[in-house]
Amino acid sequence: MTLSLDNLKLRLENTIHIQPIVGSLPLYVNKVLTGIIHPNALKAIAHYQGFNVQTDSVHLDLTSHDFQGRTDFFNQLAHHLLEQSCLHFWRDEQVVVWREQSAFAHIERTATRPLGLLTQAIHMNAWTPEGKIFLSLRSPTKQTDPNKWDTLSGGLLNAHDTLESGLIRETFEEAGLRESQLTLRTDIRSIDTVRRPLPEGYQVEEILTSDCILEPHIHPQNQDGEVSEIRIFSIDEVIQLMCNDQVTAEAMVVLINSIENNIFKTIR
Repeated sequence: MTLSLDNLKLRLENTIHIQPIVGSLPLYVNKVLTGIIHPNALKAIAHYQGFNVQTDSVHLDLTSHDFQGRTDFFNQLAHHLLEQSCLHFWRDEQVVVWREQSAFAHIERTATRPLGLLTQAIHMNAWTPEGKIFLSLRSPTKQTDPNKWDTLSGGLLNAHDTLESGLIRETFEEAGLRESQLTLRTDIRSIDTVRRPLPEGYQVEEILTSDCILEPHIHPQNQDGEVSEIRIFSIDEVIQLMCNDQVTAEAMVVLINSIENNIFKTIR
């Protein structure tokens, strides 16, 4: 098992830590590196008010704006990117614009990738008392990674989530579980930051997770239509699924970390 996990970690490293495509430029907001702008988005913002596009970087000065003013700016920018065909769709969901680890503004979720802004994804990884793992099969209608296995629940934190509330919200939406059912749950931990090009831009995403053990009488059931099946697998079966590229990259980060940390050793 150790060799398989080591090989998977090496393969994963080459999948989730990739430089931006040629033509991308770093985005500095009030002189702080905040994003990586995709070449298509660069064309769209070349003459957009507030941006100073240089040969090796892009600068945005919002020092005169308060939080709401900055949010208004970024959401107007998102609409502009949509009009310029830089966004594939519109979620009407706000996420945080992070700057120096602080919430700087809010922005439409789908605009984060063209601008290469940091997002946070939180996962609930669930075990059976016998040491098996729950996985959820992503719906065939999902925009990303349809029909791939994922952690029991997971998704982006929105602008109104705390780490705890986001974890509980996602776990109810995707698995129908209440906080009281997540027994022996570990503290939320940050595992890694995914940095890789996507068709719509550049993904910079912090992966956060918590583990729990579900009692035998608890049977997770999806509530939001984003999961087509929830099934229990042995550790060896999970590793085989990962080897066969049947698990999302983000879920692989969580699952490998969870297997190596072993919640059962933690609670003894």
